[in-house]
Amino acid sequence: MEPSSFPELYQHLFPSEILKFHLPETKATCDRCAMQPGRTRTKITYRSDLKCCTYEPFLPNFYVGALLSSKLTSDLGRKTLVEKIEKRKYALPIGMVAAVRFQIEFNQRRVGEFGNREDWLCPYYNRAQQNCGIHQYRGSVCISFFCKSVAGRPGLSYWQQVQNYLSYVEMALLEEALVQLDFSPRQMSDLLDYVNRSEGTAAERKTWSLPEAKARKLWNGYYDEQENFYKKCYQFVLSLTKKQFREALGEQGQQLQETLLKTQQRLEIK
Repeated sequence: MEPSSFPELYQHLFPSEILKFHLPETKATCDRCAMQPGRTRTKITYRSDLKCCTYEPFLPNFYVGALLSSKLTSDLGRKTLVEKIEKRKYALPIGMVAAVRFQIEFNQRRVGEFGNREDWLCPYYNRAQQNCGIHQYRGSVCISFFCKSVAGRPGLSYWQQVQNYLSYVEMALLEEALVQLDFSPRQMSDLLDYVNRSEGTAAERKTWSLPEAKARKLWNGYYDEQENFYKKCYQFVLSLTKKQFREALGEQGQQLQETLLKTQQRLEIK
């Protein structure tokens, strides 16, 4: 992985060994999908115009703030984020979450649906250019997903560890930002209940948006200034020192970091 593969705001927080490590995944080609029929020997294939983008990633609040603040964010990416805020499409203080009805359906997916369901296509995907509209802050699952690896199974295992580490970092930092903006542990617990759902109420299964009254309650007084809220979360993470970052990770996060570093060392030796 090249240093630029990680979101820029991590450059002052992550150990240099993690940032500098590079695993050139030449087998997982996005421009010419390695999983399209005729290019893979596996039984499972992806549509070349959809690829592995039939998934909506979770974007933590500080990623959203970074995307809204950056001049590099594509017009499509910015438009999608603003629309989610304006139409209450699960724009929450923790970040941008896929609608519960999508989460349930995706988590109950059948073999062969991923990579082929056009109605699951990521809302940030630019169909005209066949690429990601929020690539610089695309979320841990998208950063770490590779269908094939030059290092074989050890390489795929490494990417799973990258996902575990980045997912933990995202959660730790989004919660730290919420604490700074006066969210209680109970409020954060209620918000995190909207992540990775396998079940939902009848109402949640029918709609792509939150009722305004529910959204206002979840936003804890910030409902009318959501864009500014996300930008504050981004600025908070930018202001963290390495010491504060280590404290936010805690013992479990540091263990995930050490595991990742050891795996990198083994792959470099080979």
